[in-house]
Formats: sequence, C-alpha cells, structure tokens
Amino acid sequence: MPSWPNSNETSNDDDEYMSELSSMNMEYFQTPYTVIDPSFSGLVTESDRRCILHRERAGKFVAFEGTDTGRRFIGCATEDGVNCGVLEWVDAPWPVILQRCLTKLWDMYHEENLGRVQDKEAHEIVVEKLKKELDSLGNQYSQLVDDVSKLFDYQDGQKSHDMDYTSQTINELKEKKHQLEERAKIEIQMEKLKLKKEQSGS
Repeated sequence: MPSWPNSNETSNDDDEYMSELSSMNMEYFQTPYTVIDPSFSGLVTESDRRCILHRERAGKFVAFEGTDTGRRFIGCATEDGVNCGVLEWVDAPWPVILQRCLTKLWDMYHEENLGRVQDKEAHEIVVEKLKKELDSLGNQYSQLVDDVSKLFDYQDGQKSHDMDYTSQTINELKEKKHQLEERAKIEIQMEKLKLKKEQSGS
C-alpha cells in the first residue's frame, strides 16, 4: 500500500516554505550578471536544493558584476518569467581591497563604454550634417541645371563669354558635389571600421 502524506506533513512543508520565503533577504532576488565557468555550472546535483518561488532544482552560477565578480552562488535556474535570484553564496565576500579594485575596474569599463557611445553619437551627427549638405548641394545643382536650360531656351546664341561663365559655374558645383560625396563616403567607411574594431575587441 502506498503511503500518502497526511495533512500535518503537508502543512509542515507549507509552513517551512513560507518561513524560508519570508526570512529571505530581498537583495537575493536581484540576480547578478553571470559568466560561464565549465567547472561550476549546470543544476545542483549534490543536494535537493530548490529555488524559493518555483520549487525547481537550483543552478550553479558565477557572478560577473560589481564587487561580486568571480563569486560562485546557487540560484534560481529558471529562464522564463520571474527569476527568484540568489539562494546561497558559495564564496564569501572578497576582501575589501579586492572589492575596491573590482569597483575601479568596473568604473573604468563603464566610463570607456560611455566614451564610445558619445564618440559614436558625435560621429553620427557629423555624417548626418554631411548628408544634408550633400542633399542641399544636389538641389542647388538641379536648380542651376534648370536655370541654365531656361537660359539656353531664352537666349540662344549669346556670347561665348556668358556660356563659358555658366559652364564654369556648373563645373565648380559638380566638383564641390563630388568632394562632399567623397568626404561623406570616407566618414561613413571610417565609422564602419571603428565599429567593427570595437565589436571585435569586445
């Protein structure tokens, strides 16, 4: 005959669960970013430790955030929905001097990332300005072509001096347009190379 848990045993399990949940420090629910460590990963098999909210088998992780970087912990292994966070730290907090070093390194990392973002935004502004100048020049060139066409229709057979002046103006605008196009191409290519270098470096 199978032995079913009586109501008292079920009640005791519920009481234990609620006690564990209520006594849990809320900071544990803030799961840190992690890094893959093959020597400490996967689900916990050494015990039947389960997470608080889902009652699922806990996982093994290595933190990769702030002063906890490198510390191993047992935490909620669910990937969907609410993650109930750290259940237990395997490693004790690092010595104060190491925590200061980690804080400094992370500050440098965030500062460098901020600088890259600002450089990218500044470069995008320059490229956008060049594009606008190029569009404006194209509009001016088109307008000039229309004006010259009308001039030819109205004053066919004018002196060659006037024709030479008009032709020179058109050539100057063509040259300026070409220079802006080349400049914009170079700027865009440099931005692509810079972003590619940053991505390969990270």
